Amino acid sequence: MKPPLVIGICGGSGSGKTYLSQKLIENSPTAKVCSFPLDSYYLPRDWQKEDSLGYLNFDLPEAFNTQKMLYDFLDLSSGFSIEQPIYKYNISPPSIDFTIIEPRPVIIVEGIFVFHYKEIFNRLDIKVLIDAPTDLKRQRRIERDIKERGYELDQILYRFDNHAEDSFKKYVLPYKKDADFLIETPLKFESAYNILLDQIREH
Repeated sequence: MKPPLVIGICGGSGSGKTYLSQKLIENSPTAKVCSFPLDSYYLPRDWQKEDSLGYLNFDLPEAFNTQKMLYDFLDLSSGFSIEQPIYKYNISPPSIDFTIIEPRPVIIVEGIFVFHYKEIFNRLDIKVLIDAPTDLKRQRRIERDIKERGYELDQILYRFDNHAEDSFKKYVLPYKKDADFLIETPLKFESAYNILLDQIREH
């Protein structure tokens, strides 16, 4: 059996990782691609670390159920189906729902820390890093967190400026040299998208 093509899409919060992943999946042949978003593996809110002002910091590698995440990734990339958690933001107690993810010829792994976890990084065939402008990322996060997660504006701005950007500089930027596709402009985004889509279709 041919091993899957594993594409890793990394970038800061609000950079466009999920958008690129979804666009590739939507325009790929049916049942060709499955998605492995790291955001599905957040630990419950009660287990998250607080910063010095008492704000929960979700923008750390420790914010995730790393063991479950890595076991699932290794199983999926080895050709086994997995029960992927369905994480519901700002909900307590946390959701314990799961969805079945079947192995596909192509796996798209998407999240801030995709390159940080070596067990994932070492299995990536294609590495994509999106380095979007800070103001654009901040605006996207405001729109998303108000609409989808029910957060207040002051909380969103504080967490973006004090958590998300610090995490991006520490855990994402050092990997720019390792990226097969470094996306910094809309033109580069479109170019990378077209090349990736061709590679998915040919695999």
